[in-house]
Amino acid sequence: MIQKDLFGRLRKWFLQGLALLAPLVITIAFLVWLGRSVELFMGDLMRVLIPSGWYLPGMGLAAGVALTLVAGLLANLFLVRWLLERAERVLDRIPLVKSLFQGLKDVSRFLANDRDEEVGRPVVVDIQGARLVGFVMQERAGLPGIASDGDLVAVYLPMSYQLGGFTLYLDRDRITQLDVGADRAMRAVLTGGSLGNGADSGDAGRRGLTEKEA
Repeated sequence: MIQKDLFGRLRKWFLQGLALLAPLVITIAFLVWLGRSVELFMGDLMRVLIPSGWYLPGMGLAAGVALTLVAGLLANLFLVRWLLERAERVLDRIPLVKSLFQGLKDVSRFLANDRDEEVGRPVVVDIQGARLVGFVMQERAGLPGIASDGDLVAVYLPMSYQLGGFTLYLDRDRITQLDVGADRAMRAVLTGGSLGNGADSGDAGRRGLTEKEA
């Protein structure tokens, strides 16, 4: 009996430690991988551009961050936007490249949108009595290849515990605005959690755990 109780406590502590450390370790590992990838790519490029012996570890990562900031600054210039539009028109004429480029562009736009923008705002979609959390990707959308007055709304519905999802073209009366941030709504969908107050949910969970232990 004592061994069984000890094993149960050890199992509980292990799962609690896993829940605590796994998100932190995975996030740090992803950031390290991203930093090393940028350092490797930009480092090789800088070694070609600067004299031999001048390169120091970390300069590639610093150059990548600086280049990203400069690109964000230039993106606000009319001439740069005009040149990018011309480049996009060229890419749109290449079948496979077009699909890949537009998909990556939409994902990047969703992740980098300002809070004031409508794109990416969380909504609830009512489908035959079931309510699903989605994100508006296009305010005035039309079905590809079908004549439309543009009165539909394109809503992306992500799936829990994976990166897949579906895009639905719905009438505006089928969606309801959610009064939460897009990041919080996305976390709730991906983890299969609720959209309730995090502090309240945590307190309720702790109260339930205490009652079970009692």
